Amino acid sequence: MSDLRPIALVQRLPADEDAPKLARRLAAQVLQRLGSGQHRAEDLGLIVSELVTNAVLHGPAGDVVLRMRATDELIRLEVTDGGTNHFAWPTNGTDGHWGLALVGMLSERCGIIRHPATVVWCELDLA
Repeated sequence: MSDLRPIALVQRLPADEDAPKLARRLAAQVLQRLGSGQHRAEDLGLIVSELVTNAVLHGPAGDVVLRMRATDELIRLEVTDGGTNHFAWPTNGTDGHWGLALVGMLSERCGIIRHPATVVWCELDLA
């Protein structure tokens, strides 16, 4: 069990083919440090991989920023790229963004902030 202090991670990732793998590894480390939430490990791994992949594929060249904040009750994940308008959140995957539709199904809350950069975020309840 953690000591109820939030665990925070902010990591710049090169926007390349290795970014999703590194992001999954970092997410697993956050869960390990938290000491709880392992029942959401597969969900978190899939979500972080999808969001980072989308930022790499659809965002501008440069780094992607992965932010995670975790407590015993909640994990908030944010992926930021330098773009401002490269996709919309799908409601059912029919527009080709099946991965984002899956993120919506696996997380309790999710959304997109577009300015000053694109931030795609989601929250997973752990309780």
